[in-house]
Amino acid sequence: MRNTLIWVALTALLNLSCQESFFNELPSDQLTEDLFFNSRDDLESILYDAYFRLRTAYANQYVIGDIASDDAYNSKLNNNNDRISINESNVTATNGVVQSIWTGSYYVIARANLVLDRIENVNLPESDRNQLRGEALFLRSLIYFNLVRIFGDVPLVLKDVASPDEAFAYRRDPVEKVYGQIINDLANSESWLPASYANNRDVGRATSIAAKSLLGDIYLTRKEYDKAASKFSEIVSSGSAALLEDYSAVFDSRNANNKEIIFAVQYARDLDPSQGNPLVSAAWPNENVGTGLLRLGQGYFLMTDDLANAFEEGDKRKEMNNYDFVTGYSRRYVFTRKYYDNQMTVKVESGNDWIIYRYADILLKYSEALNEMGNTAGAFEHLGAVRRRAGLSSDPSLASSQGALRLALEKERRIELNCEGHRWFDLLRTGRLREVMNAHFQDAALDNHQVGAGASVEEFELLFPIPLFEINLNPDNLSQNPGYH
Repeated sequence: MRNTLIWVALTALLNLSCQESFFNELPSDQLTEDLFFNSRDDLESILYDAYFRLRTAYANQYVIGDIASDDAYNSKLNNNNDRISINESNVTATNGVVQSIWTGSYYVIARANLVLDRIENVNLPESDRNQLRGEALFLRSLIYFNLVRIFGDVPLVLKDVASPDEAFAYRRDPVEKVYGQIINDLANSESWLPASYANNRDVGRATSIAAKSLLGDIYLTRKEYDKAASKFSEIVSSGSAALLEDYSAVFDSRNANNKEIIFAVQYARDLDPSQGNPLVSAAWPNENVGTGLLRLGQGYFLMTDDLANAFEEGDKRKEMNNYDFVTGYSRRYVFTRKYYDNQMTVKVESGNDWIIYRYADILLKYSEALNEMGNTAGAFEHLGAVRRRAGLSSDPSLASSQGALRLALEKERRIELNCEGHRWFDLLRTGRLREVMNAHFQDAALDNHQVGAGASVEEFELLFPIPLFEINLNPDNLSQNPGYH
């Protein structure tokens, strides 16, 4: 789907105003939007734009998921105050990363709502209508799941906003109301979406397996372990996804949307204008290192020593870490190669996708749900499958110890899913965030690049601030999270 969505999305909004010839004889005061929504192609243009806008919504997901955690840091050499403040748990309501996440998220929601509002007026076979509905509901639900975990109560916008008056009427809706909406929406979405796509141009679009993954993730976050385990079991038994034998192959741009990938934000190499993943430069030191095509990166997304040292001896997953730059530079640099495209030959442009859900993630979440239900033997089995792929064995005693298995799963998720935007949300879900992060900030072995002096995570900092710009736009209806000014 990657090339399809790229080119359609680039023209989607232009089409709203330029669908007809510039020299047509239609009245100039007639709304071209009404003329636009009359076919499946028109609806798909907006839907593709929603997929495309995931790049904006997820552009800084790694900052929350990884840099805010003990796994990654932003090098202070680049003086990027927005990322440094998040790394040091010193975030303000004017933070540009927080604003970007909010704005990008509501971009996707707006596109999904536009499809859902207009779809009833288009003559379509019911199967086509349901599929497009299912995709739009999935995308909207995915974004709202991110928003409530990051911000808490947020405006629940369920229709196309046609005027400023409508926009300013929205207030922050309770987290429980948002969850109720997206759980209901996903129940429909998973029944309407196909398990896979036969046409290669459609690969990468939302599937029923993606909807089940999201729904299971929501249930796990809400500690509804039986419901989570049920959804994850459906995925495992479906055979629609599987672990690849080679861990590094999961991230290879030549192997995009492979059997392990359930849903990902799509990128591509060698297109004009560029459609590459910017994390290739973010996850590279902002010091002139190496001798290859990429020498000077941004240093936004580097691996902490704590994470780098957490890999066990013989773990094949270490091959995706870069340990080359040790001497002659400001510090020892370790960073992920999950976004480095080995096919880059002329310019720095990565076709590696940002993976949102993959099968190993689902197996470990399934294991977590089973363990919390007391089924330690079943949990141990799925943990073992992930570790065997990494060339590691598992301690048999874990199969009978819920507490020990809980910590083993936490560590395994940290290693298996490192630098994929999960760590902060994992610790938040399990209630371990403050304990782990405050120990991290007090680790004397970590230098000032990785932790700030006196940093800590307070209770109110389990949520991020509502962007001040948004509150200033709508001060009567938008309030700030407690603890922020």
